[in-house]
Amino acid sequence: MTTELKSPQQQIFDAVFAASLSLGYDTYDYLPAESADLPFVFVGEQINTDRRTKRFLYGEVNQTVHVYAMQRNGEQPQGTNRVDFTGMMDQLKIEMRKIKRTDNFKISHGNINDQIMIDTSTSTTLLHGVIEVPFSFQ
Repeated sequence: MTTELKSPQQQIFDAVFAASLSLGYDTYDYLPAESADLPFVFVGEQINTDRRTKRFLYGEVNQTVHVYAMQRNGEQPQGTNRVDFTGMMDQLKIEMRKIKRTDNFKISHGNINDQIMIDTSTSTTLLHGVIEVPFSFQ
């Protein structure tokens, strides 16, 4: 039985997923049902560019990470306040900046972008954070 080498894109996805789990966050590779416990992290979309030379494979992976939490407001004392939510996003960014290697590739990253939105697509108002991390591998 032979074991195939994971693609660099999958190795980066796995490293980001593991970074979220290491912080103790409920982490998914899909958007879970509305009944899922909040807060949670969804390691989502990737945009990939790779180049192969005769000897090497290198390229870029833009990884998107979503963070969802119930918004705390005056009417609902339960939920996550904005300070805790931004702290959660900051911890994720710190952990993703620590990713320097995967099993087979050296990793670097560019500037991390993030945004926070109010999500009213469910019966509960949510905070929805989006973190975009550009990784390079070689």
